[in-house]
Amino acid sequence: MHSELESQVWLSVQQTGDATAFEALIQRAVDSFKRHPGFDPLVRLHASDIGPLGIQVLREVLRRRGRHPDSCDDVAGYLELRSRLKDHLRCQLQWYLVKGGHATEEIQEDQLHRDLGL
Repeated sequence: MHSELESQVWLSVQQTGDATAFEALIQRAVDSFKRHPGFDPLVRLHASDIGPLGIQVLREVLRRRGRHPDSCDDVAGYLELRSRLKDHLRCQLQWYLVKGGHATEEIQEDQLHRDLGL
């Protein structure tokens, strides 16, 4: 993970509700992802960045949806996934925070920049 803001988004979402609500949100975000053809490099999300619950829930949702590589099943502390999926998840979580009024000023400003294409 390359962004402190991304970490803040993941951790803030986990603090806004219980584990069941967080899992449902991740499930909706994964289900709404549409993969486009072409090369999409693997990236790692670390528990130190998105929290142990973030890794656990995302791993389980990806496994249930058939999107989780078997090579990462037993690796503790991080999860590998495609970069576009990672970006999609962050955008969905960030939008959830802004829409629900839970976003910090920094997250709101970043969302505005994304919406305007800056």
